[in-house]
Amino acid sequence: MARVSFGLTLVLIPFRFRMDLLPRPFPPIYADYTDFLLFASDVTLLVTLGFWVISMMLEPRPIYLGPLYLTLPIAGFTSIGLLSTFLSIDPSLSFYHSVRLFVLLGMYLFIVNEIRAMRQIVAPIAVMLFLQSVVGIVQALSQGSVGLQVLGELSLNPEWNGVSVVSADGIRSLRVYGLTDHPNILGGCLAFGMILLAYWYIHPENKWRHAASGIFSLSALGLLYTFSRSAWLALLGGMGAIGILLIVSKQKIAFRALLGLLAVSLILLIPFIWQNAGLLGVRFNWQGSFSSATQENQSIGERILLNRAANEIFTEHALIGVGLGAFPRALQAKYPEFSLNYQPPHMTLLDVAAEIGLFGALFYAIVMVAPWLALWSNRKNVIYSPELLSVIALLIAVSIVGLFDYYTWLLAPGRLWQWLAWGLWGSIYRVSRGKNG
Repeated sequence: MARVSFGLTLVLIPFRFRMDLLPRPFPPIYADYTDFLLFASDVTLLVTLGFWVISMMLEPRPIYLGPLYLTLPIAGFTSIGLLSTFLSIDPSLSFYHSVRLFVLLGMYLFIVNEIRAMRQIVAPIAVMLFLQSVVGIVQALSQGSVGLQVLGELSLNPEWNGVSVVSADGIRSLRVYGLTDHPNILGGCLAFGMILLAYWYIHPENKWRHAASGIFSLSALGLLYTFSRSAWLALLGGMGAIGILLIVSKQKIAFRALLGLLAVSLILLIPFIWQNAGLLGVRFNWQGSFSSATQENQSIGERILLNRAANEIFTEHALIGVGLGAFPRALQAKYPEFSLNYQPPHMTLLDVAAEIGLFGALFYAIVMVAPWLALWSNRKNVIYSPELLSVIALLIAVSIVGLFDYYTWLLAPGRLWQWLAWGLWGSIYRVSRGKNG
């Protein structure tokens, strides 16, 4: 039952469907940054952990803590997040986020103990990809919502202020949301899921290769319509890592399968790329569009200003930070007349440092670096199975997103992906070290 509930959690990762437990308005801060929310994925995750505890009581067995080079620093910044509550600019908000981090720590332990093979999670990941891609593609074709507000879909119209669009030649085109809060979140979820689905496709024992290829191609089209540069780059980095490691480990059959998967997807995407060439050019600075397209120029400028403000706030609160999850409140307090929306900096590590201070950021940095040091130190004994390759690629993809966005640290969908990646590393790497590892 715990595994079934965890599968539902994976399906629900992107969904914004939630209950507002306690509205806490601090206008003009976006309400989701300050309200206490309970997402559908939160419910299934709590049920997962509840069933797991019951199973441990019914069948006592030792709990594997995972690799200590991951578990200790994760526990470290989680504990520091709790301690930040006492000196936070918003103590109740920091405590709320601290509870969330401890639940995620429980999820990490569940994964390293109970998810022993990627095949246990690939089916719900495929379902998630299919659902979000179909909704996103329909939104792109209709340039609006598809009427699934009951599932949390936002009301969307490219002519409305506040809706994310791409503009070219005077045309505003909707960036698709799926059933998420933002196109960047949808893009990240699709990119991360596609990387795990690639494992399923290249695995030699896969009996559902055609289904995997179809869902992968459908997800690629949905990802295209998000116009999320960080998600595109994450997918490119992750798939590139899989390809390089397949070559290095001389897995020729799997490498050819990967090339086939990518080729089929690209062929299907070509007409849509051609149709949206102008919009894609804007996102890639074609012919200096960053300087001529106000929206793109503003987006990049906002990130620079937010990062500068975060550096100043971190400098003033370097030791203890402003409180877990409380950066928007701190930004409002420091700049009451700020020209931009109050939001975290678009760089995960900087956001961590500003919120929970230098030591919390140090623990977080250790977690980001430790898997690569472990892989390098044991490189001669590692078995580069398709499962390990997909986890390596997922870690790379999540790290890339963290360089350009904050949702892998602050928001529920991004956190689930980040802790899932760490948990899968702790589980899959353990059985991939060979006889002498």
